[in-house]
Amino acid sequence: MSLVREAGRLKQLARRSSSDEGCGPIKQASDYVVGFNMKGLHKIEADLFFPWMRNKLTAVEQKDLARAFGSVMDELESDRKKVAKLGESIQRQADSLCDETKNRLQRADAVNGIARDAAELEICARSMMDTENSLLVPSLAEVVPEGEQKSFNGKVLKNLGILDSRLHLVGMHEAVRESDSSEEREMFEKAIPRIPRALIPRWKRTLYVPRTDVLDEREPKSRKSAFVSK
Repeated sequence: MSLVREAGRLKQLARRSSSDEGCGPIKQASDYVVGFNMKGLHKIEADLFFPWMRNKLTAVEQKDLARAFGSVMDELESDRKKVAKLGESIQRQADSLCDETKNRLQRADAVNGIARDAAELEICARSMMDTENSLLVPSLAEVVPEGEQKSFNGKVLKNLGILDSRLHLVGMHEAVRESDSSEEREMFEKAIPRIPRALIPRWKRTLYVPRTDVLDEREPKSRKSAFVSK
């Protein structure tokens, strides 16, 4: 959910940006969305979540159901690789935007390419999330005891690391808050201990905003003067 939200914000940033405005904001945004958010998600998916989910769901007694789950997992793995390639493309184009040897047309193409790839990344990541939420998560809830689920959550946090998990937690909180889903908010409050939840405003101010403020929608300062000069 967090990656879907941030990819959408990166798409909007690129769409309202001009290659004449410099590469700083888009480079900072792509470093966060792809280099941090997506990288952290894929680290968990590849090393922990997908193997654990495949193991649990393909071990069910009904063989046809196990094969169906395996097929869904294969599709998710394929989609994850597609998302990773889109992320790599975004970062390459952000680097190209910052390359002073590139001409104005090449930089403009880089900005448009980032907007296009971010839009496709958002769509693909949302499709993966919808598949997991509608088909796999309810099934896991049926076959995996709640205690084991909580133990797995602990492994995820440990794998992310203390500092990174704080930043990911704020990103998750922002995505849940904007979803307008009371069910998601209830699950967030149930899954996240009280003390970390209480620290989210502080971590947002000190960790999240400095990395993501360029993604906030605002009128570029140079837009009016650039228009007049034309």
